[in-house]
Amino acid sequence: LPMAFTAWLKYYPILSAFFISLFKYDPINPPGKFVGLSNYIGMFKMQYYWDAWKNTFIFLLLQLAMCFFIPLIQALFLNELIRLQKCLTTLYILPALIPTSVNVIIWKWIWHPDYGVANQIIKFFGGQPQAWLSDPGLVKFCIIFPGVLGGGLTVLLYLSAIQGVSSDIMESAALDGCTGFSKIFRIILPNISFMIFIQLIMCVITTMQLLDAPYMYASGGPSGASTTQGIFIYNAFNQDLNYGRGSAASIVLLFVIAGLTMLQMHFEKSEKE
Repeated sequence: LPMAFTAWLKYYPILSAFFISLFKYDPINPPGKFVGLSNYIGMFKMQYYWDAWKNTFIFLLLQLAMCFFIPLIQALFLNELIRLQKCLTTLYILPALIPTSVNVIIWKWIWHPDYGVANQIIKFFGGQPQAWLSDPGLVKFCIIFPGVLGGGLTVLLYLSAIQGVSSDIMESAALDGCTGFSKIFRIILPNISFMIFIQLIMCVITTMQLLDAPYMYASGGPSGASTTQGIFIYNAFNQDLNYGRGSAASIVLLFVIAGLTMLQMHFEKSEKE
């Protein structure tokens, strides 16, 4: 029974999306006219589609560079504490409880070009105010930057993995004089590599599907600078009412994410061997 529900709720929608992508879908008289791969071919000819791919990969690089390692550093720091560990762990988790919409409202106020805190800080140090969310060159940075300040649940997962390292190994390392950064790079990180690998996969998957934050910050703008594949698919369905194109983009995104995940798993397997 669980397998049947998994197939129905997970794989049936995928097959349905592929089926719809082969038609000029008519929701009133489904499935409409069969067009084969025309939706894919037409989509591949759209510059807007390739710009969305470019933005998606830039978001991925920014996410990995700015936010992926921060929770790990926070967890390593918390692991060294004794008295305030539980208190600080709670403080790291609390921001994750704030709804994304509320978080976006706060940060849109911070990035506001006229009275936002960001420009006030820049003015204080003698810099020039920026347009932030209205600047195509800065909007991606503004969307990803809030993740730098908190690791949320990821911190707790890393901390649990670190504390799960055998005490015998840690004691043996201490007796051999392996302390400080040497302990981190030679003992802790190799023993929690499985958790780092899992979080890397999840980071890639979630960023490649990024939709809510760019849409709430700038609706994909300015000039399409924050339009991701998620927003492209959303617009295809809800603005263009082109269900065939939206389904085609979804299938391509599925295969790209699957390919990246398998590539990561291949490298992880090669390193273990």
